[in-house]
Amino acid sequence: MTPVTVRFLGSGDAFGSGGRFQACIHVHSESANLLLDCGASSLIAMRRFGVEPNEIDAILVSHLHGDHFGGIPFFVLDAQLIPKRTRPLVIAGPPGLAARVRDAMEALFPGSSSVQQQFDLELIQLPQRTATEIGAVKVTPYEVVHASGAPAFALRLACEDKVIAYSGDTQWTDSLPEVCRGADLFICEAYFFEREVRYHLDYRR
Repeated sequence: MTPVTVRFLGSGDAFGSGGRFQACIHVHSESANLLLDCGASSLIAMRRFGVEPNEIDAILVSHLHGDHFGGIPFFVLDAQLIPKRTRPLVIAGPPGLAARVRDAMEALFPGSSSVQQQFDLELIQLPQRTATEIGAVKVTPYEVVHASGAPAFALRLACEDKVIAYSGDTQWTDSLPEVCRGADLFICEAYFFEREVRYHLDYRR
């Protein structure tokens, strides 16, 4: 059995509550090295906890809110300018991902989205309820209930002989039991302990 390591580099909300970094989960095994979500503070979190950005092969995005994908413009620019990355990078997520990443890059660093990187950058739109191979992993998205201007996904990730399920942000939906059925690990958000907030889960629920 090949070990799979999961590290929470960021588990905070959009407002940095408690001083935590925004959503960024590092999944690493012998054959895979990826991030689940890449919030705006993710590059800082990676450097804080000693995760080398240049070794990340893929970023899987649950939904298109800044605290879950807003770190991508910084990640791409860093890859281009600092280590002068040459290894390919795959970014995969919901419909609208490519346009939203391009718009974010232009808003933050005008002209950056049209610069030709020295590495292959592939942005993939994940089809719902269909397993997509990304390197050594298979990821299956399930639509959940979280308004973000595009479909929001929970992600089921098959890595080595393990299955990791990730709710992303969502209120209760019947797709969650499907996502986590038989998984070795279910990563589930809980915004508050018992206070119910639309589009989110609470710990009690």
